Amino acid sequence: MDEKADRLREDVVMFTRRIRTQRSGHLLTPSQLQALAHLDREGPMSARALADLEQVAPQSIARTVSILEDSGMVSRTVDPQDARASIVAITALGLQTLTADRSRRSEWLSAALATECTEAERDLLYIAGRLLRRLAATPESAPQRESLMNS
Repeated sequence: MDEKADRLREDVVMFTRRIRTQRSGHLLTPSQLQALAHLDREGPMSARALADLEQVAPQSIARTVSILEDSGMVSRTVDPQDARASIVAITALGLQTLTADRSRRSEWLSAALATECTEAERDLLYIAGRLLRRLAATPESAPQRESLMNS
């Protein structure tokens, strides 16, 4: 195992956990916030497409969408392509909640960067962020998935 890659993974997990603690007072789970974020970025979509983006089972996204709909964060309409399916869209309240959450996390990150990092370190982190985004878009190859399943 590559020790540097393992350490990087651990560092990213620790950072992700820390930034997730910065909430704007709502009671939404990380999964619910992520679903709202996908709807904000990608626009209205079927529940199946949302499940695919979230990489979860359709049953899981159905529960998430149901909770968000009950709280007024998303709306559902009949899919014109398939009357059995629905199109999920973020509502004004959902967008307001998401914006407040993003703002709170960004405020924390900006303050942490300002107090804990030099200008050069901040520049490196901004570059690392772009690299992490690129890595996140890397498709999985079949042999890697199979080896993970067998271990």
